[in-house]
Amino acid sequence: MPPAGITLASLPKNFRRIRDVSRRSCDNISLGNLLRNTRADEGSLTRAARWLQEQIPVRYARRIEDFLQLPHVVVSNPHFGQVLQTYLETFEAIDNFGSVNDMARVVQFRHLVTKEMSKHGDGTRQIAEGYRQIQHAFPHIKLDDFLQKLFTSRIATRILMENFNGMHEPREGYTGIVSTGMSPLGIVQGLATDIQRLTDSIYGCSPEVEFRGNLDCTLDYIPRHVSYMMQEVLKNALRATTERHQLRTSGVTAARKLPPVIVELQQGDVHVIIKISDQGGGMPKRLQREAWQYGWTTAREDTNSHDASVFLGGCHSQSLKSELAGFGFGLPLTRLHAQYFGGDVFMQNLPGHGTDMYVVLTHLKEGTPSTEMEDLSTLLEKGSFQESSFNKVASIM
Repeated sequence: MPPAGITLASLPKNFRRIRDVSRRSCDNISLGNLLRNTRADEGSLTRAARWLQEQIPVRYARRIEDFLQLPHVVVSNPHFGQVLQTYLETFEAIDNFGSVNDMARVVQFRHLVTKEMSKHGDGTRQIAEGYRQIQHAFPHIKLDDFLQKLFTSRIATRILMENFNGMHEPREGYTGIVSTGMSPLGIVQGLATDIQRLTDSIYGCSPEVEFRGNLDCTLDYIPRHVSYMMQEVLKNALRATTERHQLRTSGVTAARKLPPVIVELQQGDVHVIIKISDQGGGMPKRLQREAWQYGWTTAREDTNSHDASVFLGGCHSQSLKSELAGFGFGLPLTRLHAQYFGGDVFMQNLPGHGTDMYVVLTHLKEGTPSTEMEDLSTLLEKGSFQESSFNKVASIM
């Protein structure tokens, strides 16, 4: 019988090829090994292109199989369907590229990789919106395990593809995609300004953001990952603070009465810790575990509340607030990004007062344990292939 989520007629036309490729060996590579082989000479670029051309389809094929085993109501959701279609297109494009035997082909392959990466840029938002719709209609459907695998693999493949692109144009201060001596403060300050502006456009005011601690701390890390994590945490802090305290104020003095959000940076031997403290009221203990699940958010109930309607004036404001609040993927994805390289994210709540969020980032200096360890993607892909009803399709095709 076919997988639970699909019919025989709806199987991809290249299903057999996908199934065969998914069974290939997945050559996992540590970040340290990746960085050591990140060189711009012709031999290194050619080897990297050949390796990527062989390995990326394996990862995409395995995720396509995961999609096809989802319940029918999930696979038929247009947002999930669009992401699956994009995975199918990328798999076919890279799998069918042909031999990479000279620099001209290497350059062509790089252009293909860049094109395919751009197709996946909206994937997280698509999945989040689709999951919101599915949960609204079928609250019993939980996809945390699927989503954890999907996003772990997504992080890994994007690192590999971005690093390959970076090999062609080496940047000063970078080893591949890793920025050496990166300043977290500069990234957080830029994000804070943008999020304050967004908050002010929605509510008419925004908390100040104060920076404390070791402001000169640095680490080797992937800037895009830090930007993503800090954006999500800062959005939550500014939104919670504004909503809690603006409800208790009125008139032109409202902005001055908002307590600040505090960002404190500290540097250790192997970690940089960023603590974000707000006075947004905290979270009841019964909800703290749910907050780490995909799709959990307070945005929906806020949007429908009388208090929120005081501040929102039409569809444009609703859209802005959705941008600030997200769809409930922020916390689990922030933690996944941190844990990917041995860091972590955790919270301390004082219900009725506020929340302290701790983002622990591990130094990614080449040769350190954090770059030689098996990352989450390695552990995922090392898992033995599980026989399931999905594999029985081959016997009737």
